[in-house]
Amino acid sequence: MTIDQSTLSPTLNSSAPAEFGLAAVQAQEKQAVKPTLNASPKLGAWLREVGGSLAFTTYQSARLFLLSAGEDDKTNALERIMGAAMGLAVDDQGLWVSNQQQVWRFSNVGPQKLGETDFDAVYMPRKGHFLGPCDVHDILANVSYQGQQHELLFVNTQYSCIAAIDAHYNFRPVWKPDFISAISLGDRCHLNGMCERDGELAYATLCGRSDTAIGWKPMKSGGGCVVDIASNQVVCEGLSMPHSPRWHKGRLWLLNSGDGDFGYVDFSTGKYVVVGQCPGFARGLCFVGDYAVIGLSKLRDNAFSSGLSVAERLKTQHIQQTCGLLVVDTRNATLTHWLTIEGPVTELYDVAFLPGVSRPFTPGFSEPQLQRALVHAPGGEFAITPPQLQKAAPQEQSDTPTKA
Repeated sequence: MTIDQSTLSPTLNSSAPAEFGLAAVQAQEKQAVKPTLNASPKLGAWLREVGGSLAFTTYQSARLFLLSAGEDDKTNALERIMGAAMGLAVDDQGLWVSNQQQVWRFSNVGPQKLGETDFDAVYMPRKGHFLGPCDVHDILANVSYQGQQHELLFVNTQYSCIAAIDAHYNFRPVWKPDFISAISLGDRCHLNGMCERDGELAYATLCGRSDTAIGWKPMKSGGGCVVDIASNQVVCEGLSMPHSPRWHKGRLWLLNSGDGDFGYVDFSTGKYVVVGQCPGFARGLCFVGDYAVIGLSKLRDNAFSSGLSVAERLKTQHIQQTCGLLVVDTRNATLTHWLTIEGPVTELYDVAFLPGVSRPFTPGFSEPQLQRALVHAPGGEFAITPPQLQKAAPQEQSDTPTKA
């Protein structure tokens, strides 16, 4: 696929921030106004029962959160600054986190006792890819497409394609919708979501079948669709800003974000079947057995929400907009647990389940003393002597206020 770089060149802002790198990250993490997380009474107990933890990203407020069960089944939260954190992908050995122009690989170095706390999984940053102005959305790790195995694929929203990371190029396009005539900067159709089916790249969501820059916006209410990637056929249409397609237990689930609901595609009719409505802009979805974990964002107070039925429904029914997570039992569409977020975090992008991980930790890009101390290397003839950890105690498991 050829990338057209002749149009819509990005504009660079000449005003540089006052702080860079580690200093900027630490300054953000120490902001006086921090988000408050309010967990439902049994969320922590549920995480313990299902044997895992949750990770979620907050997009506009640049955060990654790790959510786990604490003492007495309370809910613990760990907060890290990650840039405009977007897509998440989990595999057997670690975690991928994307932001709008980068993607980072965090390796799970295993159990560690840090300070007085035992963690059963510690995610250390190992490598990053600088992708350019891609506006990265969903990501998939260890997925196959057309006979080739990919370490990571990502939705390249600005270039209207799905792309692979590459050791030399910014990215390597592997698929685009058949109506897109050129892979060029411009966000033509707001391609945002993708999922795999049995390890193979399978479906994508987009907000409007447009072939011009930002041409999807007039179509955002009712112009969205789901595309079967193998056939390039539309399998469901008439959607409003669909996001987060996920194949689970023989069904293609997704969030019809502009209408604020959650459901699945009935392939026999090509229709979207609503399972439940959400008190906000639904975006970010993962499954834990029969439970769906759904991310919720508040609507932006600008032209973005105009014309979306979710905005009118919430206003008419006097429903307060919510930012947080919903845990829904898909067998009966019952809301069983939830998390609400107050303060500077008003939008989420993605959520992922960390199976078998009951107490996760990551230093993110801060805590340099831990970066120096947590050295992980193979054994054998050239086994290393690890640094001592006595002075490498982490920040508190949660310096984010959490109420259960």
